[in-house]
Formats: sequence, structure tokens, C-alpha cells
Amino acid sequence: MRLLADFFTAVRLVFAAFIVYAGLQYGVQAFGAVAAVFLLGWTLDTLDGHLARADTSHPPSWIGSHEREVDAVMVVAGFIYLTLIGIVPVWACISYLAVSTVLLVRFRSAAVLTVLEVPLVVLVVVTAFRLEPLWGWLYVAWGLGAMILDRRRLRIRLEILWDDAQRLRDRLTSGDVEGAEER
Repeated sequence: MRLLADFFTAVRLVFAAFIVYAGLQYGVQAFGAVAAVFLLGWTLDTLDGHLARADTSHPPSWIGSHEREVDAVMVVAGFIYLTLIGIVPVWACISYLAVSTVLLVRFRSAAVLTVLEVPLVVLVVVTAFRLEPLWGWLYVAWGLGAMILDRRRLRIRLEILWDDAQRLRDRLTSGDVEGAEER
């Protein structure tokens, strides 16, 4: 099962490359294909997590240990696509990515990464409603379905995020920024 989970994670890297390529080559005309690949990527993310957690007989592989970074690459690919098609100004994309990089290097926190990713994911959904509303509704339906089907894991993720945010806050108030690595 872990091999299949790793395969799904690796496929998401290919999807991220496709998303950027589609923006460079086809622009806004590729939005439907990009929206489908983005949604399929998040579906594979959900599946690879379940498969990896189900296989307790093997330790995480290198790619499994970097699954969170693959998530970030998918999110950034979507943001770059929106920049390439003119939804996000180039200066805003570069500024957001630069500030995000500085914050992540400085704080090394899963909570910071999540907070930085949320607006980018929401921007993809909002753009879908603007360009092709059917995709917007599909994203919303997928998100609601994922929350309902995986509500136990959602609760755990929210608890982890809350704990990460609390630890980060404690370290910031104590001045221990270097020890802010969480996951």
C-alpha cells in the first residue's frame, strides 16, 4: 500500500508541472483541464494519506516523508497558473512567494505553511466560479464530500493545526524562533 501511496504523491508532482506548463502554453483556455487535474491531485492526496496510514508495516519512504512539500508544490503550481493567465499580477505572485519563503525559513512551522496555503487554494476556487462556475461547484462539492467522508481525520488535522499554532505562538512570545519546526 505504501508503494501506491508514494506513486500517488509522485503523480501530484507531475500534475503540478502540467499545471504550470498548461499556463505557459495554453493560458486561460486550459482552465478546465487545469481544474480537473487540480481536483484529481487533491483526490490523490486524500487517497495517498489513507493508504500510507493503513500500511503500518513499513516506515515512510523518502517521498512519503516529503508529502507535505508535495502539497505545497501543488498549491504553488495553481497560484503560478493563475498568475500566468492574468488573474494574479506578477508582482503580487512574486511578493507573496518571497514573503512566504521568508516566513517559512524563519519559523519552520506547519501552521505557518497551512496559513500561507489557504488563500491560494481559496483563490483557485473563487477563480473557478468566475471562469467556469461548474468547476467552482465541483470544488465545493468535493470539499464538502471530503469533510463528511473523512470527518474524523478533519478533526485531527484541525487539532494538529491548532496545536502547531499554539506552539508557534509560544515560541514567538518566548523568542525561540529557531525551534519552531513542527512537522
